[in-house]
Amino acid sequence: MYLFKKKLSIKHIIRKPVYGNENTLFLMIHGYGSNEKDLFSFQKDIPEDFFIISIQGFYSIGTNKYSWYDIDFDNKNKFINIIQAKETIEKISYFIHESIEEYKLRKNPVWICGFSQGAILSYAIALKNSDKIKRVISLSGYLENNIFPKNINYYSDLEFFISHGKYDSIIPINWTKKGLKFLKEKQILFFYKEYDSGHTLNHLNYKDLIKWIKEKHF
Repeated sequence: MYLFKKKLSIKHIIRKPVYGNENTLFLMIHGYGSNEKDLFSFQKDIPEDFFIISIQGFYSIGTNKYSWYDIDFDNKNKFINIIQAKETIEKISYFIHESIEEYKLRKNPVWICGFSQGAILSYAIALKNSDKIKRVISLSGYLENNIFPKNINYYSDLEFFISHGKYDSIIPINWTKKGLKFLKEKQILFFYKEYDSGHTLNHLNYKDLIKWIKEKHF
C-alpha cells in the first residue's frame, strides 16, 4: 500500500496487481466521515490482477475523517450540497483519466465502488463516463437526480451491484428503489438485494459483493 500526498490531483492509496500489463482500474470512493483506508480493506478478497485505487475525500470533518461534499442531515429535501457534489464528480472523472495515464491502465473497462456518499457519486460518475466505466458497485447509496448527468444515452455493457440495509436510518431504502426504476427504464443490468442491517455492510452483503466481483471479472 502506498500513499501519494502530492502525486496526481487526489490523494490516494493503491494496490498494484500481482501480474499483467494494462490492468483494469478498480476505484474506491469512501462514505461521509470515513477515509481512503475504509473500502481498501476489501482488497484482500478482490482478484489480484485489478489495479486498486482508493481515494481520500476533499473536505476534512475531523481526525482522519473526510467527505466529498457537505450533508444537511436535518433537511432531507436539501440533503446534499449540489454545487460541491457536481464539482467532485468533475474532479473524480478527471482523476480516472489521470490515473489511467499515470499507471498505464486499460481505458475500458473501469470498475467503480462506493459506499453511502461514495455510492451516490458512483452513480453519477459512472453515467457521465459510461464509455469507460462498465461495472458499478453502489453500497447503501442512491441515484440523486440533482447531480445526475443529463442527455446521456450511451449505456453499453454497464452493470450495477446495488445493496442496501433494510433498517438504514441515514439513507431510506425507498430512495434506492427510485434509482432501480431508472435502471430498468434504460435496460441497464443490475443485481439488487436488501440485507438485515442498518447503514453498513453485514457479512452476507460482503460475501455477495465479492462473489459478484469475481463472476463479472474479465
